[in-house]
Amino acid sequence: MFRLFKCRKTTHQQDPSLHSTPSNQTEEITIEDDASLCSRCSTIDLRAILRYVIPRRHAVPLGYLTDIFDNCDQCGLCRLVTTFIRRMWRLDELPGIDLAGITCALYAVESSTLKDVPHHRLYIDTSHRPQHATLSLITTQSPLSLELQLLEEDASKVGRTKELHGRRVSHNVDISLLKRWIHICENEHRERCELAWWRIGEVLPKSVRVLDVARMAIVSAPPMCRYVALSYVWGGPGESYWTTRANIKKRRVPGGLDTSVLPDTISDVIQLVRRLGERYLWIDALCIVQDDPKDKGVQIGAMDLIYGSSAFTVFAACGTSVRDPLPGIRSGTRDPQQQVAKIQGFHLAVPLTFLSEALTGSTWNQRGWTYQELMLSRRRIFFTAHQVHFECGADMWCEGVVSEPVGHPWTARYMFDYGAGAGSLTSAPLSRVNQAYLRDYMEIIRQYTQRKLTVESDILDAIGALFKALTKAYKVAGGDYGEAFRFGMPCVDLAQALLWQPTANASHSRRPADGIGAPWPSWSWVGWRGTARYNSVSVLVNIQTGPETSSAIFVYEALTFWPYGRST
Repeated sequence: MFRLFKCRKTTHQQDPSLHSTPSNQTEEITIEDDASLCSRCSTIDLRAILRYVIPRRHAVPLGYLTDIFDNCDQCGLCRLVTTFIRRMWRLDELPGIDLAGITCALYAVESSTLKDVPHHRLYIDTSHRPQHATLSLITTQSPLSLELQLLEEDASKVGRTKELHGRRVSHNVDISLLKRWIHICENEHRERCELAWWRIGEVLPKSVRVLDVARMAIVSAPPMCRYVALSYVWGGPGESYWTTRANIKKRRVPGGLDTSVLPDTISDVIQLVRRLGERYLWIDALCIVQDDPKDKGVQIGAMDLIYGSSAFTVFAACGTSVRDPLPGIRSGTRDPQQQVAKIQGFHLAVPLTFLSEALTGSTWNQRGWTYQELMLSRRRIFFTAHQVHFECGADMWCEGVVSEPVGHPWTARYMFDYGAGAGSLTSAPLSRVNQAYLRDYMEIIRQYTQRKLTVESDILDAIGALFKALTKAYKVAGGDYGEAFRFGMPCVDLAQALLWQPTANASHSRRPADGIGAPWPSWSWVGWRGTARYNSVSVLVNIQTGPETSSAIFVYEALTFWPYGRST
């Protein structure tokens, strides 16, 4: 038997060591004292809890949540619990929520993520959770369980390897770690992540340009070019740094791109690409001639290949405009705010923000154009306020957890459920027959229509690349995009597509006409502002076998003979 409580009370009197600690403060870490503990926490045998499986039914009590909150200034463990629960339950947004009667406890379970390697995970158990807190977790797609991290440096103290333990995050991004992630994906995931399954044999059009970060010039993309793409928030007009007909000739010359006019996001991603050992970079504001409608049309028409062919895409996911820095690339641009406390000789940490949590409410996640950029990218590197995340079709990793394979094979993908790419086109579906594509289409409409567009007439351009990928992937209308979609609606399954509905309790209004005065059709979701959705496909699919209604025939004819000649 092992004891979960110490035989005698030992309260440390030293100053608390709870702090936000970057990974380069090794000397400070080695001499720091244990955090002070309250009378209850000082009796807990943390080593026993970390070393052995402690079932939830035998969880070690920590007391009432309100008392833990009251003790957070005097007790390192209470401070970690307080910080974590307040963040995950978003209590700062719910000042009047009733927390009375909620008790907390610690337990440890054995993880099956690592094959043949014992691995226990430390969790905070709560007797119950307020309904509003549960809704917050669901909204941010965050885990319902509350896991405290043991940092990798102390894993060996309880007989573990460092995989899946917390990792210290510094104020500057660890470029070598990013390189390792890219290398693992490219060399171990191979075909699964190397080629977008929907673009077999296709190459970039000759009209596509890229930025050569070595010569600082805009050049035509070389054949079979390896390049990086950028997804970011414009945040308003940018005539001062855009490529235009007036400066494109100058920018083709080595050194012709004046870096002094570039906003911070673009300047930082250029530095990132160089440090990663890459040469070519695609940024829409620089590689598309912004005041040339013909060039914009050609480039937008190739967006499925541009993002689908990039070696990886960098997502500036925390800024509100292109003038915000890429956190951690330059000194002073990032504070990880990693909460670490040394408890009874063990460094415990509150997990840094999950990717799904960080994206919720971000400006990037609300913009219409960025949706297809996410969905079409094979490998994604997300820069958020506190850490960098890597996501591909096979796995997901982040700076704050040793989540990439180090020395043992995985049996599960530890962080994959809390990423950004759910429903993306990085992995081929189990079925590409019949109406399987409708499931993807309907989910795309639900997610896309929740986002906003600065220019209303972009409603189809900003999603057209994704529809084009669907057309090619599922051979809709024989793979001919021009025949497959009209006004964002699949022609071959129009009867089902017409059954979209506005989301209940959401604001809806007619989308204004575009510049040529042509109104958007009211029977398509593109004709309306606001979130649209479909019911279950299993309900809709039976319509295909029934008689075609006169209204469906009428709308199909309208698609073909629309008086203004608009098409997607």
